[in-house]
Amino acid sequence: MSQKKDDQEKTEEPTARKLEKAREEGNVSISKEVSSVLLMFTAIAMLLFSGRFMYERIETMFETFFMNAASPIDNEQQALSHLETALRFGFEMIIPLMLILLIMALLVNMIQTRGVFSTKALKPKASKISPMSGFKRIFSMKGFMELVKGFAKLFIVGVVIYYSVRNDVEHFLHFSVMPMGYTLSESGSYLLVFVTRILAALFILSIADAAYQRFQHRKDLRMTKQEVKDEYKQMEGDPHIKSKRRKTALSMMRRKRLDHSVLQSDVVVTNPTHFAVALRYDPERNEAPIVMAKGQRKKALRIRELANHYGIPIVENKPVAQALFASAEEDEFIPADLYRAVAEILAYVYKLKNKQHH
Repeated sequence: MSQKKDDQEKTEEPTARKLEKAREEGNVSISKEVSSVLLMFTAIAMLLFSGRFMYERIETMFETFFMNAASPIDNEQQALSHLETALRFGFEMIIPLMLILLIMALLVNMIQTRGVFSTKALKPKASKISPMSGFKRIFSMKGFMELVKGFAKLFIVGVVIYYSVRNDVEHFLHFSVMPMGYTLSESGSYLLVFVTRILAALFILSIADAAYQRFQHRKDLRMTKQEVKDEYKQMEGDPHIKSKRRKTALSMMRRKRLDHSVLQSDVVVTNPTHFAVALRYDPERNEAPIVMAKGQRKKALRIRELANHYGIPIVENKPVAQALFASAEEDEFIPADLYRAVAEILAYVYKLKNKQHH
């Protein structure tokens, strides 16, 4: 009852951190149907391309054994020699196929799991060997879906064989009176057509299974609202995440303040490119000009860009810009020894503004 209640409470989609943690543990969405169908396709393609080679090897093996059939096997050494010959022929035919199938299996799984490799999934768990857990898996929704897939595959195979054979029954009956070579050749062609059609149908089923497995995987990773809150609290307590957020927030505050500061300025004094100092002077409120913003290099260029954007006058005065940058702080009055120089700059700016108005 409690388990059912927990499942009903898990209404929230898994967070990025939950999905990443599941990937680290090897808990990813994977469809066995896709893997098996693609491996069967690979095996058939290999048999088609290497069929001639395998036929020649089998022919050579039979010739070798028939030539030595009259020679009696008198001792253990001769028996081992015949066995070694047979194994060599077998390995020469099978090993290349096995290697390619192994590479294909690894490639398909890597594509499905997006390169996830974790040994955590291989660690033994009590739930995996528990008889009760096994019964629950068999009689669960997942077990029911596996049963449905099994019947679906049997149905697909039956339908494909039925429609493939229905129109050629008489042709198949002729095989009983035809020469063995013709029968083998023709039946092999029909068998290849059957298998190709069956695999094509199973491939469509495997695509549907892959979509279902992906849906089921995300459903299994769903979280309760409390779990989402707990994870958020843990992330809030993580010093790395807090530091990153603090830097981002500080950067945004500075960006907004810089825009606002330059917009409220009367003039920007530049070096021309190394330094930039934005000044504001309101005789009715302040007894001296105030440094609204200052910067060097990238920040200086940014202040110039903002000044151009907002139409704030830019005055190039290298010694004054350097002196202001070195001795004045933001949101503070300029030093008294720079009053005269800054007054001349402001007078020049006001003069330009009056000309523009007139």
